[in-house]
Amino acid sequence: MKHTDHQDPGAAALQAVAGLARTVEALTRDVSALKGGMKNAASAGEVARLATIVTELGDLLTQAPAKSAGRPGKEKPDPVRSWLTLAEDEAAVQAVLSELLPWLQTVFLRYADARDALPPCWLWHPEIVEELLWLMDAWTLAYQGPEASNKLVGDWHDRQRPGMTRRVAAYAPGCDALAHREPAGQVAVTVPLAVDSDPFVTWWATDRDHNGPAPTPDQITAGRRGGLAAVPENAGGQR
Repeated sequence: MKHTDHQDPGAAALQAVAGLARTVEALTRDVSALKGGMKNAASAGEVARLATIVTELGDLLTQAPAKSAGRPGKEKPDPVRSWLTLAEDEAAVQAVLSELLPWLQTVFLRYADARDALPPCWLWHPEIVEELLWLMDAWTLAYQGPEASNKLVGDWHDRQRPGMTRRVAAYAPGCDALAHREPAGQVAVTVPLAVDSDPFVTWWATDRDHNGPAPTPDQITAGRRGGLAAVPENAGGQR
């Protein structure tokens, strides 16, 4: 199937399907004519050959719409994995870590800046695990995916890995395992003002051209403690 750079691949696919349908229709007429004796010079082998072609083209015509369901010419992409939204299932979590841990050893930690940036308490930091999982999947696509290429590999080396390494270093500067002595089972992160959102709904829906609700004393106290960083007040270190 051919299409120009300016033609939507979905439209090109539909045109190809339409052409295929016309071919099937013409061949079907020929087969019917041959079977009815209108082309007596044709051999039985020719009739069988044309019948086989019609059957094969009909199968292709049946399969074509299924591949372009939803959006013409587009198959639904596989979802991108995320540690933060991973199913709360031990087998699912174990499956991810069983990939990630060997990859860190074999690939990521071969880079000196990565060894310097990755804190020893990285498993306590879901944002760091999320970044590492994304970087591993990007590496897999670049080196081993169906569209693996030197261009993707170069992008991984030049942009993706250095950028992710800088972010990880900023997430937990100087953090270590001793900083994570909070009692297990407590809520790690809370959204500031989540329980007080109703006045903000009213303000933004009805009076957004004016200042929003005045903060209450409790909100001011909570904001001074943690603010948008949402760090728990109890003893311990960075999250």
